[in-house]
Amino acid sequence: MVRAFRTRMWPIFSMLVCSLLGSSPELAWAQGSAAQTQQQAPSSPAAGQSGAKLVAQMPGPLPAKDYVFPPVATRTLANGIRVFVVNSPAMPAISVRLLLTSAGSVNDPKGKPGIAAMTAALINQGTEKRSAQQIAEAIDFVGGGLSATAGEDSTDIDTTVVKKDFDLAMDLLSDITLHANFRPDELERQRQQLLSNLQVSYQDADYLASAAFQRLVFGDHPYGLPTEGTPGSVNAIGRDDIVHFRDTYYSPNAALLAFSGDISPDTAFAAAEKYFGSWQAKGTPSAASVASRTTSGLHITVIDKPDAVQTQIRVGKTGVRRSDPDFIPLYVADRVFGGSYNSRLNTEVRVKKGLTYGANSVFDTRMLGGSFEASTFTRTEATVQAVQLVVDQMKSMATGNVRADELSFARDYLVGVYPIQTETPDEVAARVLMVAHYGLPADYNQAYQSHIAGVTLEQVNAMATKYFDPSSLDIVLAGNASQFRDELKKAFPGAAYDEIAAAQLDLMQPNLRKYVETVPPSTPEALSQGKEFMLAAAQATGGDALTKVQSLEASARGEAAVGGTQVPVESKIYVLFPDHLRVDTKLPFGDVTQGYDGKNGWLGNPQGSQAVPPEMNVEFARSVLLAGGVGLFRAAVAGTLQAQALGTRDLMGQQTEGVAISDGALEMTIYLDPSTHLLMGARFNQDTQQGKVESVEVWSDFRDVEGVKFPYHSVTYRAGTKFSESTIQEVKFNTNPVPSLFVKPQ
Repeated sequence: MVRAFRTRMWPIFSMLVCSLLGSSPELAWAQGSAAQTQQQAPSSPAAGQSGAKLVAQMPGPLPAKDYVFPPVATRTLANGIRVFVVNSPAMPAISVRLLLTSAGSVNDPKGKPGIAAMTAALINQGTEKRSAQQIAEAIDFVGGGLSATAGEDSTDIDTTVVKKDFDLAMDLLSDITLHANFRPDELERQRQQLLSNLQVSYQDADYLASAAFQRLVFGDHPYGLPTEGTPGSVNAIGRDDIVHFRDTYYSPNAALLAFSGDISPDTAFAAAEKYFGSWQAKGTPSAASVASRTTSGLHITVIDKPDAVQTQIRVGKTGVRRSDPDFIPLYVADRVFGGSYNSRLNTEVRVKKGLTYGANSVFDTRMLGGSFEASTFTRTEATVQAVQLVVDQMKSMATGNVRADELSFARDYLVGVYPIQTETPDEVAARVLMVAHYGLPADYNQAYQSHIAGVTLEQVNAMATKYFDPSSLDIVLAGNASQFRDELKKAFPGAAYDEIAAAQLDLMQPNLRKYVETVPPSTPEALSQGKEFMLAAAQATGGDALTKVQSLEASARGEAAVGGTQVPVESKIYVLFPDHLRVDTKLPFGDVTQGYDGKNGWLGNPQGSQAVPPEMNVEFARSVLLAGGVGLFRAAVAGTLQAQALGTRDLMGQQTEGVAISDGALEMTIYLDPSTHLLMGARFNQDTQQGKVESVEVWSDFRDVEGVKFPYHSVTYRAGTKFSESTIQEVKFNTNPVPSLFVKPQ
């Protein structure tokens, strides 16, 4: 749903609408009314004659036309779904919009932003009776549309068709809402597409500045994280996450259904009952509230992007909820400050100073909270000047100095443009759903123009004083910091300053930096506790059965990233404890073998085999330890490695017990489940052909194999991006492989 305060295309749209209303400020060459002009030159010669005097001016606004918000029929079904109908027989099509009021990203699980968006992206990619291709062909054949989008507070599922195809549209809409099957291959396709898009976005200073600003304003609340997720969270999303989200938050008692166009209320209500009447209601959890800001002062965060030639600028703080009583007068006040082309902010930064192509502000209002954001961009050398102008304009606004003419212009525009913004039945339906979703007064749409027209100068200046106070602000700049860093600190000497390299930005972390596992100096207490953790984990993994394992043989299937593309992989692993390893891997373009005999590592393919550098031997030793965790816990019981407790640590959004492991040159951090004590993952710097890369391995799906809990599913991430994923097909213990299996072939 498009929120009233969120508009990025206002410069073009505003100029267009102003000209339509006959009140374009760009045409104001002189002051005064037409009558005054005629009095000044009552006998002016005809245009083009000698002595003619032309005085250009802004024409006065046309009288506001009477506008009556269209009638809306409404009914609530037995399962709780609320139905609205906007009947417009003159329209050739019918639009249907299903608004799921609890299925927004605000309810994404902690540490996994992007699940609501991924669920919406997959909702029309296959059901129990239709494939993604069949759904697409069915709606395309009739020239209709079918889409789903998740926002912060809700998910919209929409369809539009001509009247004769209405039943098909309703069948498709209900099918994807109630019976989407979320095929793993479709999930993976969407994941790779989204990761590709995010890779591009993370090179865009505009995206980085906006995303960081929201994170700083909203903190740990889901509103602070991108709706689409981050590379790390997108990689971590599994099918079970999506199914659980759909089953939890897609519910009729948390749904609004709107019909608009050439459809009667009776027909619409009957269709709602037919296609959604049997949908079972359920309880949906409430989202977490937004914490109020407790810090004051200026907080400047610079995202250093050395290749940038412009600086993206965001200045703002927390705002208001959509249902806040201050919304209407604040909306008008922001129209004066930065919500239009002729606003104070754009006039100062663009028109007078020529520092940008546009500067605007927006109160982004949501169900549980909101933000105020002033936004612009400028050439690098003008960064500090532009920032200072934005802050100065806020200071001026906060004094409550809005003039009567500014207020009149803002009110007249908002009242006059409302009928244009509510021309189509679909636009009317969207406004009806907005009122129902955000709990606004029932007559909100009918009384909107009168409420705008009734805003007084005293109210606007009260809003300006209350909400534009710059004593507490977040300022985010994304650009080449070396070119403005020193000047910026001089201009704002009392501000808290933080600088982050763009390559190190991680929106999941409280400090916005990629997670770096730190190991403090060891203490006797930490070492003793680390040993206890490891022994408890060894016992949970199998105890005596674990220590009896002398070798293991396992086969696995999955995929791995090769040349930027995920390819299918089959592998066979042989381990002879404590230090022998062999991995045979089948790839689409050939077979590869890796081996380690306890002293030397080697790599083989159909063309031959070669030794690997000695410094790579540590990677083979690590692989032996991490083979299902069996080698790791055998070594813990034998007392051949050092384990240091690190306390609670985060692993892909899950809280774990961290333990730092060292064994000679081998160092890594492992993560244990606090309740089961099983091995959940490991983090380490890995030597690769591209140099040192941080790798994270995550294990799940533990199954009993001869008394040992063995993980059947594993995912590996390199530099925050998924590198490989595999599922064990079979595991055997104590098969007694011959030592020559691990020796480099001659």
